[in-house]
This record gives sequence, C-alpha cells and structure tokens, in this order.
Amino acid sequence: MFPHFRLDWRATRRLPRALILASALVGASGCTAEVARGLDEVEANRVLVALNEHGVAASKAPDPSAEGRFAVSVPQGDLASAVTTLSQEGLPSPVSPGVLESLGETGLVASRKAEHARLVVGTAGELERSLTEVAGVLSARVHLAVPEPDPFAPREAVVPTSASVLIRHQGATPPLGASDVQRLVAGAVSGLDPEHVAVVNLPVAGSPREVNGSLAQFGPLSVSHGSISALRIIVVAVAALNLALLGTLIFLWLRLRSSRSLPVRAANPAK
Repeated sequence: MFPHFRLDWRATRRLPRALILASALVGASGCTAEVARGLDEVEANRVLVALNEHGVAASKAPDPSAEGRFAVSVPQGDLASAVTTLSQEGLPSPVSPGVLESLGETGLVASRKAEHARLVVGTAGELERSLTEVAGVLSARVHLAVPEPDPFAPREAVVPTSASVLIRHQGATPPLGASDVQRLVAGAVSGLDPEHVAVVNLPVAGSPREVNGSLAQFGPLSVSHGSISALRIIVVAVAALNLALLGTLIFLWLRLRSSRSLPVRAANPAK
C-alpha cells in the first residue's frame, strides 16, 4: 500500500568523503610548535601571560619528557612572533641551581674550598628564584663575593663579604626598593652587611601591547595573524561540509518524490 522507496547508497557515499576531507583540513590547520618546555608551572604561566598580552594564542600542556613540568605551544604561524616576544621579555628565565642542587654535585672527595664555592653558588640561585617570583621582575642575577673563612688570617687581612644584584623589571618603577633587596640578600648570607650590597635596577621598555594592533580581522572575529590562515581553512571546510549535506538531502528528497509518483503512473497508463 505504501510507495516503494529504494535508497541509492552510491550517492550517500559522497557524504563520508566530504566528512573525511573536512576533518583533514581542520586537522591540518591545527599545527602547533613548542616554544618552551621543561618549565615549572609558575614559569609556564609567565610565558603564557607574556605571549597572550602580545596577541599570540599560546597553550600550556604537561611535558611528557619531564614529570611535573610543562611545555608551551603556539600556532605554527605565530612561531616567529612568539620567539621574538620571549626574547624581549627575557623568558623563560634561566634556572639557577639552588643550595640542594649545588651541594648534590659533590664528588666522593670534595675539598673545603669546593664545598664553600658550591654553597655560595646555591645561595645565589635561591636568592635569584626569590626575586623572580616578585610580580614585575623579569629576571634577576645575584653575584656573591664571599671569601672562604680562615680562622688563622689576621683581622686586617680579611676581605669583607659583598654582593651585587641586577634586576630587570617591567615599567619605570622597580617592584622592589633597593633597601628591600639589600635586606633580603644580607639576610641570606652570613656576615654580609646590607650596605655592601649593590643593587642595579634595569627597566625594560615594554613593546606596545595593544591587542588590536597585533590581531587580524576576519569578519567580526579578531585572531592572531598566524591563525588567520587556519581560520579560513576551517570556514571553507565547514562550508563545503554544509554544501555536501545540503546536496545529499536534496538528492534524497528528489529520489523520494520520484518513487512516490511511480504507483500513480502505473495506475494511469498513457493513452
């Protein structure tokens, strides 16, 4: 009683092909490149913030080669801009060994002078880590001149302990006052007078961080210049997929309409 309907599966095979093509285009447009890896979470977040402020869409993911570490990736088209931005910002910050790392390198037989040198290097590394955790500090270098203690040396021959600190920071105003840095360093080194700590603050002129200036317009959307090509490919792929779906639906509708008219033609043969 119902009209016979037969689906032409050869026509519907075009739909999976369109889906595969669209998926391949979308997948090809999502190529990324790593700009930093082996970072702790704090340093990875600093890299993310710096890149995003310059209009580079960056992402953070666990580093598979180092447990508890992270890697930062950017779109392939933004790689050059990301490298330039990180170079200007001094990121990622160089990792200085702390006291534990320095003393952990001791050999089987270590001299007292070697132990003292490692302790000084480790203390300087700990101070650099503390300074770089302050908001606004891009990098910090601490140089300690701590003479090896000699109980038999005359008092007039003893060289006083001294230190110098170089801080690169954002903006014109240092995030830490010179007296604060002097107290911090002197408190970590035995026998160091705060007045013997030289502090040099180096302001880093930030490049223009107007996001609109570093983004490209695609209709009502604002994306980074490196992502504009990927977005175009995605839009074209989605449009092609929609056209394929629409064409398939129209074809099926026409087949259904023609199959419904077959019984009528059979009941009313041409005269």
